[in-house]
Amino acid sequence: MSEPDIKAVQEEIVDDFGTFDDWMDRYRFLIDLGRALPAYPDELRTDAWRVKGCINRAWLHGEARDGRVYYQASSESEIVAGLIALLLKVYSGRKPQEIIDNPPDFLQRIGVWENITSNRINGLNGMIALIQSVAKAELKAA
Repeated sequence: MSEPDIKAVQEEIVDDFGTFDDWMDRYRFLIDLGRALPAYPDELRTDAWRVKGCINRAWLHGEARDGRVYYQASSESEIVAGLIALLLKVYSGRKPQEIIDNPPDFLQRIGVWENITSNRINGLNGMIALIQSVAKAELKAA
């Protein structure tokens, strides 16, 4: 069975968030997602992989293997870790062009931009930029 395309994964996230009536439930869901992230290697907790714009420390590492880009990440903030988990679910293991061609529109659809602080918005934009830059670098290298 083939993996769902990137749009289907984004739609699944929108559906998951649609089951919650208020943002307190959505925050709890985000926190649970963040807690389920795999452990992040200590050797990658470097400034090179630190997310720019994040008040809490967060790291996002990307590497290409077999024509796809794989990401791993961590944050000291539970909500930021949850946001990271959403981005990894959508983008990790994808071809670079897929990543570049599919902006995270689902974040708007689930109401993230209106329901997180400006500091978290800066960090989230930093994560998105890092995901995109790794994919663009891989396209140039290929």
